[in-house]
Amino acid sequence: MNTTDRQITFSALSCLLSYPDEEWRAELPDWKALIHEIGNQQIREKLLHFFEASARFSREALIEHYVYTFDFGKKTNMYVTYFNSGEQRERGIELLHLKNTYQQSGFLPTEKELPDYLPLMLEFAAVAEIEAVRSVFEKYLSNVRELASRLEKNDSLYAELLHVLQAALESIGVREYIEEGAVQA
Repeated sequence: MNTTDRQITFSALSCLLSYPDEEWRAELPDWKALIHEIGNQQIREKLLHFFEASARFSREALIEHYVYTFDFGKKTNMYVTYFNSGEQRERGIELLHLKNTYQQSGFLPTEKELPDYLPLMLEFAAVAEIEAVRSVFEKYLSNVRELASRLEKNDSLYAELLHVLQAALESIGVREYIEEGAVQA
């Protein structure tokens, strides 16, 4: 995946996984035009399919689906470190590591969201050096896969976006993180 495709894909995913308010809806035509420029056919078609699927929802129904899926679903929230440690103290350490990684890469995220909020992580992935992106997502790839699986089981239209994310991460060389000393099967 070339740099432009990577930037468009991760930026589009960040936007599409955000709360579907009026501003979100107003930006969709611009995103659709940009997505048409993505060279990877599989990623381009899946993102465009999301537009078709989301258009079948009324404004209110899409918001309700989003809130039910991500805000009320402890097992389907978009805070990726939550899958590892829930509300435990270790999560705070992970959040601090993420924030430091962002800062070292020159990415200064908003203080409105925790650093493990997936749309924020995707903003980072769109602008950071590829090695920094790999480093972050290799650690949380299993969490992304788990979220995708849970969304799929719930028949959420957002599952497709997580599949696009997995394909994009694979295309930039993100592989499963193995703890040192762990035995590989």
